[in-house]
Amino acid sequence: MTQNEAGPGGDRGPRRDVSPERQGAFYIGGAMMVVGFLSFFSVFVTGAMNFGDFTDFESRTRGEAMRAVIGMGLIVVGAFVRNVGRAGAAGSGLVLDPRQARKDLEPFSRQNGGMLKDALDEAGVDLGKALGGAGGKPVVMIRCRACSKLNEEDSKFCQECGAAI
Repeated sequence: MTQNEAGPGGDRGPRRDVSPERQGAFYIGGAMMVVGFLSFFSVFVTGAMNFGDFTDFESRTRGEAMRAVIGMGLIVVGAFVRNVGRAGAAGSGLVLDPRQARKDLEPFSRQNGGMLKDALDEAGVDLGKALGGAGGKPVVMIRCRACSKLNEEDSKFCQECGAAI
């Protein structure tokens, strides 16, 4: 999709959603982690169920150890696949390409900015006024020569040490 094509929902600009391939990798990686955890945890369950039973101990121990190793391997590989699905190949560091990493991580960067805006709105902070835009006046501070405290521009005396400004 080019810059001028309509994205999801008809908006103009770059595509801002995560591709279906990355979503699939994310969910497959998560499933691999769950299967790996269940395989690893099952070793403890079967060990507890067969506690004190030493018949065919060697082959059962080999099987349980193999299940534990496979389970840990699935957890590690699943976490890797899930991370690549979440952040993309460049965003996860698999491919060293800063431009592509920025594109891969763009939906999450936008999400974080949206979350910040929601928090500021909830706190009642108008960022435009605070930064001097949208009819607001910029805040100018004057540093006291005696103690280096920042004071408002219309202060005649320092709020910290009382020296004349």
